[in-house]
Amino acid sequence: MSELFISGGIVIDPEKAEKCKADVLVTGGVIAAIGEIDAPEGVQTIDASGCYVCPGFIDPHGHIDGHRYTGELSLLQGITTTVGGNCGFSPLDLEKFFGEQKAFPIHQAEMVGMCALREAAGVVDPFRAASEEQVDRMVQLCERALLQGACGVSLGPAYTPGSSILEMQALCAVAKRHGKPVSIDTRMNSMTDLDSLQEAIDLAAHSGCRMIVSHFVYQYGVGVEDEAMAMVERARGMGIDIVFDSGMYKDWCSSIGAALFEPGIMRANGIELHHLRMITGEHIGVVPDEKLYQHLRACHPNDAVVVNTGSQRAVYAIARNPLCMVSTDTGAYLPGEGHPQIAGSFPRFLREMVIDRGELSWEEAIPHMTLWPAQVLGFDRKGRMQAGCDADLVILNPLALHDRADFPGLGSPNAANEGIEYVIVAGEIAARGDKATGAMAGRPIRR
Repeated sequence: MSELFISGGIVIDPEKAEKCKADVLVTGGVIAAIGEIDAPEGVQTIDASGCYVCPGFIDPHGHIDGHRYTGELSLLQGITTTVGGNCGFSPLDLEKFFGEQKAFPIHQAEMVGMCALREAAGVVDPFRAASEEQVDRMVQLCERALLQGACGVSLGPAYTPGSSILEMQALCAVAKRHGKPVSIDTRMNSMTDLDSLQEAIDLAAHSGCRMIVSHFVYQYGVGVEDEAMAMVERARGMGIDIVFDSGMYKDWCSSIGAALFEPGIMRANGIELHHLRMITGEHIGVVPDEKLYQHLRACHPNDAVVVNTGSQRAVYAIARNPLCMVSTDTGAYLPGEGHPQIAGSFPRFLREMVIDRGELSWEEAIPHMTLWPAQVLGFDRKGRMQAGCDADLVILNPLALHDRADFPGLGSPNAANEGIEYVIVAGEIAARGDKATGAMAGRPIRR
């Protein structure tokens, strides 16, 4: 049985909101003991002097879905567990998917997505509602995926503007029966629309399910963030189970061919061509003009584009809210492509919110990345510093912590972070400094 001894670090316990100097002994992929421990003979040892030791970070909103390169980038920012299948897009045969993911840089859980369910039921037009028969088929497929181990259901009305309340209510009801949460990428009706958030609240109230509003700053970080957070807090005061995740960037991204970039939706949301920058494909780094926009929509719909319409003030206001889980919204990209969130999100949260701005203490910040998402998603053995919990751990140097990633055309989206000294997945050293070790200790998480 493999053992690992971490000596002399400052352990941050997110449940107690405390930090203290302690050793950590790991045995067989589990935390065996925390405290003042005599170093066992012949055991692999990490000297964590001057470093913080905390649970591995849990990303509640990603789109890695088995893509090894971006899984490794998540690992290098301290993420040990990612939740895929978000925004309505997911594998449907999760038995097959999980069977193919037996060795991966980090642990993977999966939502089952509404957009994928609609397509499988024959709803190919994103601007059309599913028929009653198609909704029945979606429910059957959703039920199957949850039984195969999906950790929840993801709704994507932003990508399927025609999706009806009835089809979303039906999927929320399935999730509630299984005791699993629902995430929602809310509609984009207008730049400052809050009706879409009310729709999410109503869905949670109607079904009784736990609702996670996805990448909150991307949806409401345009001057309505305070009102949006107040809506969520009022809903919780009424007994509605609703929370949100959010990242550390104001600029969101998606595929240029998505319904989000249909001209009418762009106009309604105040998105103009000068707000766009291509982040994949042959036009990477380019701000498109009308001719290129039309060409990309027609011929390269899967090329990714970033949209610069948000507010940096909103990033911080949302990130410090106790209901906020830190997330990346990472996706599957090639080296040199993509959004800097794929590499820098979690170190950026700690650097900006704790080190630079002092808006949160270390003891306040770490639960946003560990305990809170573990509780929301039902990962009982993760996100905690306790004997008997999974040995997914991060060892970081608080004096050196810094993210370096930037947008294509401005920098490198996969630039290495500084200060993440070790990442341990299932008791194995999976990353050392800015390099992965090749341990591939991540496993599928079936709920």
